Amino acid sequence: MKKLIVCIAAALSVHTASQANVIYEWQGNNDATPYNIALRMEFSDAAVAKGSMQLDSRYGFTPEAGLVSFRYEFLGQWKPVVFDPVANPFLNGEYLQMDIGFRDDATLSGSFKAASRDSHIFMASAGNLFTVTGANSDYGMAGAGCSPFANCAGGTGVFKAASPSVSPAAAEVPEPGSLALVGLGVLGLARQLRAKRRKPARS
Repeated sequence: MKKLIVCIAAALSVHTASQANVIYEWQGNNDATPYNIALRMEFSDAAVAKGSMQLDSRYGFTPEAGLVSFRYEFLGQWKPVVFDPVANPFLNGEYLQMDIGFRDDATLSGSFKAASRDSHIFMASAGNLFTVTGANSDYGMAGAGCSPFANCAGGTGVFKAASPSVSPAAAEVPEPGSLALVGLGVLGLARQLRAKRRKPARS
């Protein structure tokens, strides 16, 4: 009995782990500015399984939108642009607009605009290849190769799933192995209980 319960618990934990959030990270692929930037976006597995998501923080934000967190920074930046709907929401004058698609090759497509009170970055993609259409900071972006107060643009790259690396199709369908383990465990438990009920009581 104890072994069966342990097996069921293990199978359930495997399935639960598969429902973790999906992190996408920026991978630049040219020498155009801004370089030395780091961009990280975390989405719920439900959003990835759906295949796309849209949000505009200026009109309110709910966790159901699918974005868990957003972080952007560049070399020498005084304060990164961080958006967390619970721990670190945007303030007045700050905003995040996103129209994102989740591709089967574990990359993103679409566009977004992120602006804090002192820094901003805008990106749009053709397929999964994103281009920086605008970036700047009140503190300058020398560490990213940009002149002070000039629009910094031209850098290209992709957002690749870093952890866990799943496609929308994979996120939508539970693992057959874990479901099979759960099913076998429940079946075995039912048989054991049935046998116990049939066993005659001792006089």
